[in-house]
Amino acid sequence: MFKKILVPLDGSTEAETVLPYVRDIAIRFDSEVDILGVGLGSKRRRVNQLLDSYVHHAVEHLQKNEITCRAVLLYSDSHQELLDYTEITAREHQIKAKGQILYGGPPDSILAYSRGHHTNLIIMATHGISGIRRWWLGSVFEKVVSRATVPVLGIHSKQVREMDRDRKAVFKRILAPLDGSETGGAAMRDVEAIALKTGASVVLVHVLPEPHAIEARWLGPEFTGFVKAMNEAGQKYLEKVDARLSAKGLDVKVRIVSGDPAGKVIEVAREEKTDLIAMSTHGRSGIARWVMGSVADKILHESKIPMWLVRPRQIIKEMLKDNGRDGK
Repeated sequence: MFKKILVPLDGSTEAETVLPYVRDIAIRFDSEVDILGVGLGSKRRRVNQLLDSYVHHAVEHLQKNEITCRAVLLYSDSHQELLDYTEITAREHQIKAKGQILYGGPPDSILAYSRGHHTNLIIMATHGISGIRRWWLGSVFEKVVSRATVPVLGIHSKQVREMDRDRKAVFKRILAPLDGSETGGAAMRDVEAIALKTGASVVLVHVLPEPHAIEARWLGPEFTGFVKAMNEAGQKYLEKVDARLSAKGLDVKVRIVSGDPAGKVIEVAREEKTDLIAMSTHGRSGIARWVMGSVADKILHESKIPMWLVRPRQIIKEMLKDNGRDGK
C-alpha cells in the first residue's frame, strides 16, 4: 500500500526522530524509502557539505540495524537534474531506500520530488534544526501538509535524544476522529491498513460541538431534541464504521464526546493512551471544515502524539484541477 515513502531530513538530531517509524512501516509494508535532503545555495557551501555527511551518517545508522547500504551522492541544479540514489537493503526484510540531495526551497523541493517520483507517504519531523533554522509548524512542515496530495505522517520531535533513533516505534492504539462525512473519514482506509499490519486497536471518536448560548436561545424548546438527534446520528455513523472494522478482526472502541473538537480529541487521545492520531485534513465541506489552521492545526500544535494526515480525494481532485492537472 505504501510502496514508496519519502523521508525529508534536514541534518538535525530532531529530524532523525522519524527513523524508528520509517523502519517499522517500511518493514511491514515492504516499502521503498527515499531519504531526501534539501540543500540551500551552492553545494560548495559548508552547510551543504555537512548535510552530505549527514546523509551518509543516516545510511550508516541504518547499516547498524542490519541494513546493507550503497551510497552514491550526485547533485542537481536549476539547469540539469541529476538523480542521487543511496540504495539500502535490509538483509532480512528487503527494505530498499534511496537518498537524494536537492537544492532549492525545502517545501517546493519536497513536494516536487513527491509528485515526480510517485510517493505514497511522506514521513517527517514537525521540528528540525532548533533555534535559527527550524522545520516547524508554520514553516516547512505546514507548507508540505497543506499542499501534499499523499498522506503525511508528522512526528513531534521536541526534547528528542540521540538514542531515540534506535528505539522501536510500533503503533499499538490509533485514534481516528470522525465527523460523519465522507471527507472527514478520508484517513480510515489508512487506519484500517495500519491496524491490520500492526495489530493496533482503534478508537473512533465523534466530537459534538457545544452550541453557543445564542444558538440555544434560537432553538428554544427544540434544543433538547436537536442535541439528542445529533448524538443519535453520530452514534449511528460510528457504529457503522465500528461494524466494518470489527468484521475484519480489529479491536474497536467508540467514543462520542461534546466540546471543542481539537481539545476533546487531545483529551480522548490522552485518556485512551493512543500513540497515533489519524485524521482527514478536511471534514464537512462548506460550513464545518477540518483544515490546517483549524482542528488539525490545533492538535498538531498542542499534542505531541504522531499525526497521520490524509487529504480527501475530492479535495485532491480540486487541487489538481486548479493546478491544470487531471485529477482523475
